[in-house]
Amino acid sequence: MTAGNPQNSPQEAALQQQLHAIFFELWRFGSNALVGWRPSPRGIEIITLPKVRLFTDHGRHLPVFSEGSLMAGAALDETAQLLDVQPVELRLDSRIGDGPGEIPPSLVERVFRLFTVSKTLHRAVLLLDIVGFSKAAPEEQAAQLTTLEFSLNLAEEMARAHGLAVAFGRTTTGDGFYVWNERAGLRADIDFFCAVAIFQILFAALRRTATHAAAVPVLRLVLSIGSHFLYHQPRKDGGNGGAFIVGDVTIQVARLIANAAPDQMLVGDFERPLGLGQKSCNSETFLTAVSERLAGLKDLRVLGYRIDRIRFYLTGPRDSDGRHAPVLIRITDKHGFEHRCYNAKLNAFAEQGEPYYCGLQHGEVEKI
Repeated sequence: MTAGNPQNSPQEAALQQQLHAIFFELWRFGSNALVGWRPSPRGIEIITLPKVRLFTDHGRHLPVFSEGSLMAGAALDETAQLLDVQPVELRLDSRIGDGPGEIPPSLVERVFRLFTVSKTLHRAVLLLDIVGFSKAAPEEQAAQLTTLEFSLNLAEEMARAHGLAVAFGRTTTGDGFYVWNERAGLRADIDFFCAVAIFQILFAALRRTATHAAAVPVLRLVLSIGSHFLYHQPRKDGGNGGAFIVGDVTIQVARLIANAAPDQMLVGDFERPLGLGQKSCNSETFLTAVSERLAGLKDLRVLGYRIDRIRFYLTGPRDSDGRHAPVLIRITDKHGFEHRCYNAKLNAFAEQGEPYYCGLQHGEVEKI
């Protein structure tokens, strides 16, 4: 959110701009990370640390990568001791609090997070890649990226309209996008997979009806769940230049997509906790939860026609009950590391017209 956002009152916008300027100075163009803060009698106390030190022993420092950065009471002192630094106290024109004329803690937290580095242990991430992008003319490349961006925007809007907890974050790879859900948690991960399913149906519809076929590219994509760090890119003028992610899950999907065929969809082999004190789910059981969520979407329409049924599953030979028994695929990357995944398929059946088939069938994968 930028300073002066129309959702803010003029007073809040001015406070946000003041806080942004203070934090930007401490951030030092990205060389430092702001770790935590708490109100003080005269303003605010902050822990800041060079990012290099922050990552030197990130196992010991794991608590400082938490999603929230307000550290009440002794938590700030304990974290400062852990990092072997002294908190910095900054004086503000107003106290932090919820009273008249005070600075709301939620406003401080919103601005402060732009200058932090957070780690998420489990988050769903999508990597989209345009096949043959480098061979296309610049005008064709621009048209293809425009179509891809439009489809993502529309899929996000449709997903939210149907009650899915999604807010797409994305960064470009040059010939595609990393896409993730800015909302975290099990429900958010399930809803993100559902939003990706909506995206694929929309994109298949565009490919079927496009008057300029070259503007609707052939894609390959990988979905997985894993850990990553999240950085923001605050600007000196008070704006937010966006965010980017890097970590185990981005490495995994990048290695897998290098081995994906045109039109193929891969799902990484992962385990994800179901909640506190509960068991974990794997890729297959997670897709089952996604399918159940998709089945609950009512009046989902593409090109004006209602989608009656969606099947989102991992492929393999059929078992004795006629169900697909997912086949684990092992891929060794150029560094000799093994990455495991499954081939996935998405079929959407509309009330009128031909079904939308996304991904490759098991038999097609066997021939690759």
